[in-house]
Amino acid sequence: QVCAQLCRRPCYCPWVPPRCPRGSPLVLDGCGCCKICARHLGEPCDFLHVCDQSQGLVCDYSTAPAGTGAICNFEDSEEGCEVNGRVYRDGEVFQPSCKLQCRCLDGGFTCIPLCQEDVR
Repeated sequence: QVCAQLCRRPCYCPWVPPRCPRGSPLVLDGCGCCKICARHLGEPCDFLHVCDQSQGLVCDYSTAPAGTGAICNFEDSEEGCEVNGRVYRDGEVFQPSCKLQCRCLDGGFTCIPLCQEDVR
């Protein structure tokens, strides 16, 4: 019923498909109707504005406060790390702050300082 409310039939799409930023593929919207640019990691998403599934992203409602929508995040998997509400894949390198660079390994993460004064 929700799908029927959001999706109009027949489809009404722009004649010219949108120009997507580099690395963002054209995909069908949640209605399977019009071509849109896939959303990236951390971008807002919903039923119509879908995440880039080729990157393993899904629309994650669990990290957003109730009623505020969702963001594109990696699909839950057995191996991965959750840091500050964001899930990183096993082996992925990330920077939770300007002072640290971290790597997700086997469900945990290790970090190294990026500032020389923090090394001492």
